[in-house]
Amino acid sequence: MRRVAPEALRHPLFATLGALYPKLDWAPRPFRARTTLEDLARDTVEAYFSSVSVCGTRLRRRLFSSELARELQGYDAVEVLRSHMRRCASDDPLSQAQYADFKTYLPGDILTKVDRASMANSLEVRVPLLDHIFVEWAAALPPQLKLRGREGKYVFKSALEPYVPNEILYRPKQGFAVPIATWFRGPLRRRVRDTLCGPVLRHSGLFDMETIANLLDQHQSGERDHSAALWTLSMMEAFLRQVHNGGVQPQPTSEIAKSVA
Repeated sequence: MRRVAPEALRHPLFATLGALYPKLDWAPRPFRARTTLEDLARDTVEAYFSSVSVCGTRLRRRLFSSELARELQGYDAVEVLRSHMRRCASDDPLSQAQYADFKTYLPGDILTKVDRASMANSLEVRVPLLDHIFVEWAAALPPQLKLRGREGKYVFKSALEPYVPNEILYRPKQGFAVPIATWFRGPLRRRVRDTLCGPVLRHSGLFDMETIANLLDQHQSGERDHSAALWTLSMMEAFLRQVHNGGVQPQPTSEIAKSVA
């Protein structure tokens, strides 16, 4: 009997389960399994891309206007990560994801935020764990020393155990989240709706305005949490408004299509 590869079963099985499972943004985290099921149906690159994206592929396609969709000609932003992962010297998915982070997430997001925030306050910041010699050594470590079960930075934390208490080393990660979701339902409710339904995005020709209105309705009713997408759209609106106010004609759709994707 011919053996069926797990990969051949994974996509149809988990894609079906993900489609059938209800989207429960309001439910406790253990019950919000739809995204996990959908990610399990994807290949390594697509699943990683989904985990770091502000908008999922399905929502992003709904947001794009028909004109923008034509300009993109099937292009999807996942190709950025796919091209980087192809150039990674390792076949290990974790190493490929880290390589993509070095090329995209770190210089384009985290390190940029640290640099801007520190320089705005006249601070000189160094990132010792990004010393290139240390990074090259760490990148060559076996994957099981980087990730053990659900514990990241495994070998690094193990090495620090004699010097740092476990309750600090292994405590849950704490970010610096801003309550955008609450603000968009409360004090910024009217402002975000006026911004996203206003003339700037409408006249840009980039977005489907009915989809934007639906996102606002779902978010402000408490049905879904679209705060990340709404914030991103707000920043796009501010960018386009500054271009107009500066007396510069906006770029043709074809020139900004891939950056929006």
